[in-house]
Amino acid sequence: MKSDRIGLMIFWLSALYMFVAGWLANWWVAPIYRNVPIEEVNQTVLAVGGPLFIILVLSIPLGATMAAIGILLYAEKEISSIWPVAIAGGFILLISMLFPTMGYYPIVFGALAGFILLSFIAILWYWGKRRVTLKGPARTAADFQLIGYLFFIMAAGNTCVILGNPFWGLYFPEKVLETDALPIAYSFGIKLIIYFTLGWLFIFLSHYKAAQVAEKQK
Repeated sequence: MKSDRIGLMIFWLSALYMFVAGWLANWWVAPIYRNVPIEEVNQTVLAVGGPLFIILVLSIPLGATMAAIGILLYAEKEISSIWPVAIAGGFILLISMLFPTMGYYPIVFGALAGFILLSFIAILWYWGKRRVTLKGPARTAADFQLIGYLFFIMAAGNTCVILGNPFWGLYFPEKVLETDALPIAYSFGIKLIIYFTLGWLFIFLSHYKAAQVAEKQK
């Protein structure tokens, strides 16, 4: 079987894995975890740390990595081209497996938040230099890409507020209760998912428009 057909098969199976696992996690597992004592849950197939739990937890890290490898095989048709994505996927899986033992390190939030901001500014700089070379629909595709980046930086900012805020946040629940700020924390969670959704939407529109441009140039 050719590598492009194998890649396409890996891509669609990985996509199916992520969608099915996401549906199960949100509509079957989550209600049980919310309403049943954890001691009782751990006596079932949904036990924390059990095989099904691990399959669901790894659905995005593993599924997304395999989908990326699959579509790369489909596009490049060279197995040797997958190693950068495979290394990135291995790192993602390592972080995913280590998350129960990772603590709270304020310096990490500060340093990496600064790196994200510098990366955003650098991306804008090179985006601007590239856009002046584009014309017509290609510029529209680039503009959609810029809007996506804007929503992603807003999502990053809201993530810092929820997780790294020194006044209240996930790591300071007592301050959230003291200041009666729980509704505010919830609102940042809603903003976060909205920003991520719009960011991915405009990145998709950018790729879709760029694909149309490439098709017309054939």
